[in-house]
Amino acid sequence: MSPVEKGPGHGKARPVLVLPQTPDEPRGVVLMLHGGEVDDVRPLRRWDPSAVVMRVMTEKLAERQPDLAFVRLLNAVGGWNEPIRSPVADAEWALMRLRQLYPGLPIAVVGHSMGGRTAFELAGTQPLAALVGLAPWLADGYGESRFLGLPTLIVHGKADTVTRQDASADLVRRIRAAGGTAGFLSVPGWHSLGFRSAIWQRQVAAFLEHYLP
Repeated sequence: MSPVEKGPGHGKARPVLVLPQTPDEPRGVVLMLHGGEVDDVRPLRRWDPSAVVMRVMTEKLAERQPDLAFVRLLNAVGGWNEPIRSPVADAEWALMRLRQLYPGLPIAVVGHSMGGRTAFELAGTQPLAALVGLAPWLADGYGESRFLGLPTLIVHGKADTVTRQDASADLVRRIRAAGGTAGFLSVPGWHSLGFRSAIWQRQVAAFLEHYLP
């Protein structure tokens, strides 16, 4: 069983870091951020569908990059909860702990859906080596300037009806136009990116390998 570490909170509503058992000496760290609901203040259950999706994604990427430490964050509660933005505080705590646990190593974030929006919130405010958004939510709500200097890759399913592929593509276009480094990958499938997932997993693994040398 993977070791876990609980963060600050109240009762059962506390964020949890699921740490990898290997590698012993990683060359970089990847923080994996799961999706969620617009509004949900209930404590997140480990078998929540969004957490399960991220667990599978994490395992598949770790198989492709075994020398990176893939760390999953389970949010304290299940929703974004504007204006609180519940997952952002959890992610900020997680990054603080990862800098303590893996001093000096570069850190990337990979976020799916609401986790993608959380990653966008971290951009420009945290020292990150790279960012990956998987079917991110509200990509059109962010200016391109916060991504300058942060290599960014966004992946979106062509049949996604939950979040907008055109918004993701436009964010990448705006980052590039401003002189930043960004890529967009449109793949077959839906919001969970489970259909023919090897396509995007291969590209994301290569992206992480390049920017976590």
